[in-house]
Amino acid sequence: MELRHLESFQAIVQEGSFVKAAEKLHYAQSTITIHMQQLEAELETTLFVRRGKRVQLTEAGCALQEQADVLMQRTRSLQQAMKDIVAGEAGHIRLGAIEPTASLRLTPLLVEFCQAHPRLHLTLEVGGTRMVSQRVAEGSLDVGICTPPAPNAGVLFEPLFIEELSALLPDTHPLASKNQLSPADLLEQRVLLTEQGCAYRAMIETALLLQGTNPFSGIELGSVEVLKRAVQAGLGIAIIPRAAACPPLPHTVVRDLHRVDLRLAVGLVSLPEVRSPGRALGALLTLLRTRLQEGISLSMQGEEDGHPTQGNPSIQQASQPESWLVLPSKTQAPGLDQRSTR
Repeated sequence: MELRHLESFQAIVQEGSFVKAAEKLHYAQSTITIHMQQLEAELETTLFVRRGKRVQLTEAGCALQEQADVLMQRTRSLQQAMKDIVAGEAGHIRLGAIEPTASLRLTPLLVEFCQAHPRLHLTLEVGGTRMVSQRVAEGSLDVGICTPPAPNAGVLFEPLFIEELSALLPDTHPLASKNQLSPADLLEQRVLLTEQGCAYRAMIETALLLQGTNPFSGIELGSVEVLKRAVQAGLGIAIIPRAAACPPLPHTVVRDLHRVDLRLAVGLVSLPEVRSPGRALGALLTLLRTRLQEGISLSMQGEEDGHPTQGNPSIQQASQPESWLVLPSKTQAPGLDQRSTR
C-alpha cells in the first residue's frame, strides 16, 4: 500500500469527488483515478460508489477511512523523526564508559551536549573495560570510553588521554611523611585493590610484581569511591587514578609513585565499520575529542615525565593518538539514562 494512494483516498473523502481531490493535490484527475484503481486492486474490494457528481464510501471504504487518519499521522511522525535524526536533532545515542572517567570527565560534557540537543535520547552505561568493549562489539553501544580492550575484542581503539595513578593513604600513616613512594615502600603494607578484571588492578599488579612487590592483601573493593572511604577510615593504602584521588578526602593524602610506570591510556572504542556516524553521534564524538584529547603524543609523555614506557603495553599501544588502532575479532560481531554494569 503506497502512501500516495492513501493521500489520494483521503483527499477524495474530504472533497467528495475525484475532480476536487485532484485539484487539491495538484494531480491530473486520471492520476487520482489510477491511484484508486490500484488501491482497490490491492485491497481486493471497492472503496467508492458514485452518487451523481459525488462519490460515497462503501463499507470497506469506511473501514479504511477509520484507519487511514492514524496511518497517515504515524507516517508524518515517522517522516519528521527521520528528518530530525538526519539533521542530528533526534535519535538515541548509547554510550558506555569506565570510572572515574564517567563521573569526573564525561558527565559535564554530556550535560552540555544534552542541553544543546534537548530532543536526543542518551543512555550512559558505566562498567569496566571488558563490559564496555563487549557491548560495543555486539552493537549494544554506539561508542565506549575505556582503556585498551583485548586484542580480539573486534573494536577500534582511539586514545584520548592518559590516566595516571597515585597512592592514597591515611594522613596518619607512617608513609604519609614521604613526598614520594616507591614499590619497595609498599612491601608489608595493606594495599586495597579493585575487583578482578579491572584494567587498573591488572596494571598495578603487573607493574609492582616486576619490582618485587606483591600488592594483593586479600581485600578487593569494586568501587573507587569505596576505596577512598576505606583509606579515609584507615583500612590501608589504595592506588587509584589521580583524577579521582584529588582533591583528597579529609584525613587522607596523595603521593606519587616513582620507579614504576602506572599510567594507562583511555580512549574511544567503536566498531570498525562505523566510519561515518550520524550527525548526532558525530557531534558527540567531536565534543569528546575536542575536550578530552590531550595535545601531546602519548608515547613521548612518559619520556618527558621520566617514566619508562617500555614494559607498559597500554602506553605503547596508544603511541599514535591521531590513528585508529584496529583490534580484529575471531568472530563477526552482529551488527540522560544511566546504567551501572559490573
